Amino acid sequence: MILIFWLSALFLFYTYIGYPLLMFLWAKLRPNKVAMSEYEPTVTVVISAFNEEDKIVPRIENLLQQNYPEDKLKIIVVSDGSTDETTSRLKQLNTDRLHIIPLERNWGKSIAVSRGVSEATGEVIVFADVRQRFCPDAIRSLAQPFSDKQIGATTGELILESSGSDQELEGVGLYWKYEKMIRDSESTVDSMVGATGAIYAIRRSLYEPLPEGIILDDVLTPMRIAKQGYRVCMVRDAIAYDQLSGSGGEEFARKVRTLAGNFQLMQVAPWINSPFKNRLFFQWISHKVCRLFSPYAMILLLLSSFLIGHPFYSFIGLLQLVVYIAATAGLVAMAQGKKVKLVGTASSFLMLNITAVVGLYSILTGQTASLWKKH
Repeated sequence: MILIFWLSALFLFYTYIGYPLLMFLWAKLRPNKVAMSEYEPTVTVVISAFNEEDKIVPRIENLLQQNYPEDKLKIIVVSDGSTDETTSRLKQLNTDRLHIIPLERNWGKSIAVSRGVSEATGEVIVFADVRQRFCPDAIRSLAQPFSDKQIGATTGELILESSGSDQELEGVGLYWKYEKMIRDSESTVDSMVGATGAIYAIRRSLYEPLPEGIILDDVLTPMRIAKQGYRVCMVRDAIAYDQLSGSGGEEFARKVRTLAGNFQLMQVAPWINSPFKNRLFFQWISHKVCRLFSPYAMILLLLSSFLIGHPFYSFIGLLQLVVYIAATAGLVAMAQGKKVKLVGTASSFLMLNITAVVGLYSILTGQTASLWKKH
């Protein structure tokens, strides 16, 4: 039991503190800088949209207003079987910089995105979602690093803005800052494990069509590019803005989708689990896989604390129980639409680990088709 206790504690420490600290120090001591110069490649933005009649026009207008040469920036929107006015409102924009691809049925994001890329002509493909908006220089910032021939993909920074609501999830915002620090360090050392789905770009020549039903295209595509020997780097000046989720249910569903997607990748892309085929194997295991199994380490740590039968370990077990009870109370408050301050971070951490368990269950029971209802 003592061995189980310390192995579980060390596993959790490495996952959430050790690895981020290691990458931070590695980035400071041995940075691998990008050799950038002025560069304006032709760019095609690809967006998959399903029933987005209220958001699609402002989103396209935001992209058309980018600080980038008009003759070098095109936009493709794949209307993925939309049953509302998405397609007709796009046609009302009446610009030759926009190409609309209406699909007769809802195929899902992976198929829609691959269809969009197949008709893109830009040297660089920028992937974007409907709900976010870009800062004016976002595309310019994403494109410039491609002047370095080692760069195969770039990704920007997603900034979560406060909605001003009493229901906003503050712990989620803090977690996202922590996550961006890790990604930035990975980028500085070599390559990120995946990209920020709301804002990333790739060399069109490196794209491979996505398998149907893939959940995390923003992880699989960059990892495929890294496999080809290219770097995936983070560009802090390329900024996308989104609203901090005001619903605990929304955030829970999003995390289930993300963590289930990591399990799915281990199935559909087995090479990703091989140190001989995946050159980012260390980062993949440390950043992604360890988090998938941390809930079980937490359970073992709690149980072994009490089963050892020593006052010190029992005290540690009691501390864990207090934190879990407080975090659970915070989750209940979030579900009721209340603002959580004191235990917001602990609640978000607990939710992250619960969603890892639910994500695995979703994969094992074949529920992946329902994990991306709208994109």
